[in-house]
Amino acid sequence: MKLHSKLILTVLFIFGLIATAGISTAADNSTGNRIWDANENVSRDYTWTAMSYSGFYYDLDTNESSETLTINLDSDSRNVNDGDLEYTTKPIETEFEYNEFGSYEVIGFMAERYFAGYTDNTTFTDEDVSLMSDGQLAKVLTDTDDRESFFAGSELELEEGYSIHIIEVDINGDSVFVELRKDGDQIDSGIVSGGDVYTYEKDLGSADDVPIIAVNFDNIFRGTETNAVFVEGIFQISEDYTEVDDGDNYGKMEVDSVTSNEITMSNDDSITLGQGDDINIMGRLNFIVADDSTLRFGPYVDISESGTYELRGTVTENENFEWTPLNFEGFYYDIDEGLKTESIEVTRDKRNIDDGDLLYTTEPAEVEFEFGDFGSYEVIGFMAEKYFAGYTEDNTTFSDEDVSLMSDGQLSKVLIDDDETKSTFSGSSLVLEEGYRLRIVEVDLEGDSVFVELHKDGEQIDSGVVSGGDVYTYEKDVGSADDVPIIAVNFEDIFRGSETNAVFVEGIFQISEDYTEVDDGDNYGKMEVDSVSSNEISMSNDDSITLGQDDTISIMGNINFKVADDSDTVRYYPFVEVTTGPGDMLTIDLPDTITQDSTVTITIESRGAAVQNAVVMVDDENIGTTTREGTIEYTPEDTGTFTVTAEKQGFVSASKEIEVIGQQENRMSVDISPDEIFAGDIITITVTEAIGNEPIENAEVTYDDESIGDTSADGTINYTTNDPGVHKVTASKDGYQDGEENIEILESGAQFSISDLNISPSEVEAGNPVSITVNATNIGNMGGDYTIELMVNGTMEDSEQINLDAGNSTTVEFTHTENEPGNYSVEVDGQTGTYTVTPSGVPGIGVFGLIAVLTIAYLFRKRQK
Repeated sequence: MKLHSKLILTVLFIFGLIATAGISTAADNSTGNRIWDANENVSRDYTWTAMSYSGFYYDLDTNESSETLTINLDSDSRNVNDGDLEYTTKPIETEFEYNEFGSYEVIGFMAERYFAGYTDNTTFTDEDVSLMSDGQLAKVLTDTDDRESFFAGSELELEEGYSIHIIEVDINGDSVFVELRKDGDQIDSGIVSGGDVYTYEKDLGSADDVPIIAVNFDNIFRGTETNAVFVEGIFQISEDYTEVDDGDNYGKMEVDSVTSNEITMSNDDSITLGQGDDINIMGRLNFIVADDSTLRFGPYVDISESGTYELRGTVTENENFEWTPLNFEGFYYDIDEGLKTESIEVTRDKRNIDDGDLLYTTEPAEVEFEFGDFGSYEVIGFMAEKYFAGYTEDNTTFSDEDVSLMSDGQLSKVLIDDDETKSTFSGSSLVLEEGYRLRIVEVDLEGDSVFVELHKDGEQIDSGVVSGGDVYTYEKDVGSADDVPIIAVNFEDIFRGSETNAVFVEGIFQISEDYTEVDDGDNYGKMEVDSVSSNEISMSNDDSITLGQDDTISIMGNINFKVADDSDTVRYYPFVEVTTGPGDMLTIDLPDTITQDSTVTITIESRGAAVQNAVVMVDDENIGTTTREGTIEYTPEDTGTFTVTAEKQGFVSASKEIEVIGQQENRMSVDISPDEIFAGDIITITVTEAIGNEPIENAEVTYDDESIGDTSADGTINYTTNDPGVHKVTASKDGYQDGEENIEILESGAQFSISDLNISPSEVEAGNPVSITVNATNIGNMGGDYTIELMVNGTMEDSEQINLDAGNSTTVEFTHTENEPGNYSVEVDGQTGTYTVTPSGVPGIGVFGLIAVLTIAYLFRKRQK
């Protein structure tokens, strides 16, 4: 018996070593992490794949990826010699978002998604189409399965100037006559029946008759008053293809070979990974290099354009794995100082992560402000977001004493940490976060100081005089910490001129006044806080987690797990979704319409302040960078429509479409209010001159090609809307070019949105109930009733009717019990999830039970004797 116990302990010890090795391997081989860190003992021959870098195209369900990037670093140097950075990509087959379209070939190219060809599995084309075989790639512009409704006279706007106009529904309601237009000109027409797909084909390079547009007309309705067309499934690729040939150069890379199966590239000159460099490798693929003597670098996802981006961790199939900022881009990470605070370690058994086997830890670290003269402060990553933990008296220049929120279990989000130089002027405001604005009231006569006011939600809460070179701070109590500087703004320089008074700001720091309090036992999603100290926060799952096929599981805060739809292999990764919004964006101040050969001033701003050294482009022409006042002059030489873009590292780029007209042209502009319109609402249509915005009287206005009257002296006309859907408003008058605008009319009445499906517990014994909850919100403009149905394994098991006023929400709970063990799928109004029913905890009699019964019976009989 003792020998047997030792054998078990030995086996467990060996398994423990294997598990530990499985956790640490990502840092010890030639792939697996996004960040290459010389301190992590990684190979100097290193490969990034789609499993470790979010920018590369990857299909989790099939485990197929397109792109790889391999580097061969010189020993003990920062040089990548000619040919030692190799990139390969190949096409893979993927499903359309609208499943009835089948599948097509897609390829990642320079970290962007391109169309490579149609296959036998594409339902709307009769033959294979391969752009890739001719070295051609076209961007995928639209791939959606959203359902939209349209009416006679309205249009479906597509990309690159294309639009489908709904001309007329036939008398029987079986088909619809449509026209395809490009930049307003008709280029195709046809009759489409309900359930059919309209396609438009075009030659792309050497490929003939390529369907570049496919639109599924799901249903057509003809009523006594309304004719409606319902579209579900749109696919469009760009007609402006990219041609890839041997010897072509993209950034620092040169194409080595192009075949129907693969594109390979390598660097055609040496690359130096200099301290603090941000190196464009090719396209939107960049390397960021730490500003440190220790070499740390890696590719990063370019989120400079406004939108929502998925930042994921390394994909794993291992039963034991650990994610840190080196292999999970969602975690907070300071590459310059190599600071990483967060980690998630998982141990699972098949698809189950038992209670306590998902461990999250984070600890504070001291980091420099972006504006170096501010010194440093304590920061901590918490649930993949950056939080302020404290100031240090010795190292924070604008704080006279230590401030530690972390010691009281309090965390405050870092809202702004910026060192960009911005200029602003008397009477203007520097826009901060959470409703704060720092108003520049007046520059003094000597030009040495400036009088400022701090406003919160429009109300003045502070004022003061700040000299050039000084820092304005605003302090506030945050939780149990008194007089915490939540705003610090460095006034670098002040200028008083004969016509202009300017203030130049360099260095802004702001933390949130709404702190998060973290205590032992607090729950965040599926995690519970185990301990909080001034040095660490640790959490673990307080219930088991099942990694069900095709599940997206909210773990805590913004951190989720995404699981492959694969019955044989458990494959998954953590991810966060990051939305880059207008608050971080450059803005372009420039009229929509300008005149040929007339000079205009383009102003680039961010948060109400002018931005210096922003690069301004007009289409593909670089016209220069902005001055200290954020301006640049431009004189258009040609007429037409152009796109003006502004870019600067650290800002979200901005773009604006302008029209350049000849000296003698007159155009009308059409504006419609309100912004959100429901059927039955009265809208105001305003018609003005495109240049000068002067109102135009007696302009005829049509709604879906039917005249609704002429504008009044102030250029307006009112109209009562009826049919929901997309409609076209056009204004015309002799001596002017027509103006038009498309509007969407929303369906009037109650509209319900169902979200946040939660199943608790996720694993239950047979015969025990589970709680299934969803949130319901009336997003319409009227109150109303709605029936919510619970579907289990495709069968309706329960329903509940709710009544909500417009804008109100409620939580709906179902209780459901299954008596048979197995995996059960749940659906509530499109929200899906799964849970597992295990055998009952009451065991059968078994061998040992039988022995026990016989023993009791024997003793009883013996006693009777």
